[in-house]
Amino acid sequence: MTGSKARYIDFCDDHAVPLHLQPWWLDAVCGPDAWGAAVAGRPVAAIWPWYRTRRWGLPVVQLPPLTAYAGPWLPTPDPAQPAHKRLASAQRLLTQLIEQLPDVFFFHQTCRPEIRNALPLLWAGFRQTTRYTYVLPDTGDLPALFAGLKNTLRTDLRRADEQLDVERSNNPEHLFDLHAQSFARKGLRPPYTPAAFRRLHAALEQRGRSAGFVARDRITGIACAALFLAFDAQQAGVLLTGVDARQPHPGALHRLYWEAIRFCSERGLSLDFEGSMNPGIERVFRGFGGHLIPYSRIWK
Repeated sequence: MTGSKARYIDFCDDHAVPLHLQPWWLDAVCGPDAWGAAVAGRPVAAIWPWYRTRRWGLPVVQLPPLTAYAGPWLPTPDPAQPAHKRLASAQRLLTQLIEQLPDVFFFHQTCRPEIRNALPLLWAGFRQTTRYTYVLPDTGDLPALFAGLKNTLRTDLRRADEQLDVERSNNPEHLFDLHAQSFARKGLRPPYTPAAFRRLHAALEQRGRSAGFVARDRITGIACAALFLAFDAQQAGVLLTGVDARQPHPGALHRLYWEAIRFCSERGLSLDFEGSMNPGIERVFRGFGGHLIPYSRIWK
């Protein structure tokens, strides 16, 4: 293990680092030897992990499988500092991180929404574009959230309550099978393997950081949709969903999203839908009352 990687792990032990950047998450989805990290500051004040692999026979850095965000991470600065000092410090730390990144043919990551200052990246030759996710920052008041849903969505949920049963599921094979079926009906395969999901599922289960849900037809008992959450002490993210195209059930997946919101409400968590910018999917997330949140995609 390199010195910077050991310092990275120590930093994560001592600070509230988002789920996708945790060393055990990276071990599960990348493999212990396929990821590295840059660290900046003494003591360490900023980190940047990366997943190095090969594409087209060439070395690249890309998002790890099943991982929505990577990129740099800087803890919240001291609000007592003047704004110009906070910005100067952040830019100095980002520059130090950039200098340690591996020299590869292509570099691509998406940063967490909290990382808003991309200037040092642009100065270093990176390109940046804005993407969007939907987040429910406060799930505490379920009746108010339900009242704020799109009218047609409330109708779908009431109908689903009459026709479906929802249960917790810790079976990774079952969850992934339903997920893969959503790709299959479009003639596609998931961009990650069942083995990668099993490793991440096991790592999350070991730490009590996941929740799986399955919706079943109340009459036939057939599973028609699944949703899997990963969460830490502040926020949950929708890691994957799936619908059985052979047993279509209108509203089944919507019902599971509402179950995820209920789960977050019970634990005081915000919910990141980690959603697609596909217009049809975006419309659903907007209907749940999520806040539109920008984040950066960077590449070089």
